[in-house]
Amino acid sequence: MAGKKIIKKRGPKPKEVEVQNVVDAMENRAEEIQEGSTEISTNDSVDFVSTGITLYDLVLGGGYAQGKIVNVVGDNSTGKTLLTLEFIASARKTLKNKLSVFYDDAESGFSFDCKKMYGFDPFREDQENSTTMEKWLEQMDRELLNTTNKQIPIYVLDCLDALSDSEEIERNEEQIETIRKGKEYTKGSFGGSKPKKLGSNLRIMNNPIKEKNMFLIIISQVRENIGVMYGPKFRRAGGKALDFYASQIVWLAVAEKMEKFDRAYGVRLKVKNTKNKVGKPFRTCFIDVLFDYGVDNVTSNINFLYDLLTDLGKSKDKKTNVKWDDKEYSVKELISHIEKENLEDELAKRVIKKWNEIEDKISSKRKSKW
Repeated sequence: MAGKKIIKKRGPKPKEVEVQNVVDAMENRAEEIQEGSTEISTNDSVDFVSTGITLYDLVLGGGYAQGKIVNVVGDNSTGKTLLTLEFIASARKTLKNKLSVFYDDAESGFSFDCKKMYGFDPFREDQENSTTMEKWLEQMDRELLNTTNKQIPIYVLDCLDALSDSEEIERNEEQIETIRKGKEYTKGSFGGSKPKKLGSNLRIMNNPIKEKNMFLIIISQVRENIGVMYGPKFRRAGGKALDFYASQIVWLAVAEKMEKFDRAYGVRLKVKNTKNKVGKPFRTCFIDVLFDYGVDNVTSNINFLYDLLTDLGKSKDKKTNVKWDDKEYSVKELISHIEKENLEDELAKRVIKKWNEIEDKISSKRKSKW
């Protein structure tokens, strides 16, 4: 028919096809795992791996839980990365050759001398860090596929806020091109598709993570709720999706800066779990972090054991003396004594005993209704 215009339907872009193939493959495996789940033991007990920090383990209910998603939230310089490195170091000691680690430095902001502080490098040779939600899904898929039954993987995303997505990138390119042409860019807001893609990614990953006993640690940056008169002052990206899928959510805040000669050498962190599906929620503690050393577990434990901090985490009196096995020490002397005599485990036992005594005092002790 002369003059009839033939309109060709536009197919999906090659990148979209590639991403969809990954999504389809992971969804199929998730369905297979779900269908076969009746063959797995119905025991609800959870396997924990210690974070290497006594009080942090107690707040979490035993450490990080295998096969679960952990979300660590905090502002700049709140020790999010250091606490994660402490956990990896502890897991290396516990799991040894079984451990497989992928540290996804999405924000390209890692600056610690990890080999000096912990004796290992968390990065693999020639690894690619995720820049988009799609790339993260692709890398998670590859890690889960390559994990054998004898391995226990840790995947760290540092941090979620650094990830873009394909739609956001396209809008950015379109905006730049529009501005170069001297025109005004008037299309919708940026980043609207990221929360949906996060929810989709976590839904797809959830069952494979359980099957492979993976620790997925997602680090999030605090954002201020500007103009909010009621409700939380702070929030983090991916709210509803992470609230639903994460089993352990921990918020970090600086309670006190530690200084000498008017220079900060460390911080005291307030740690609070706001969600805990494997332990008791809303537990808090204070942890000392030294910039050139990492978490000071000994000092943190001493502060708790002898009630040396206020409710806000401030030091009560640095000159206070304490008793250890009927002998009196300054705090500095006791730290030296514990480290010299290798009494770190004994100190941890006393801290755990005191923590459990407090838990026992607040337990309902009610007769079972059933």
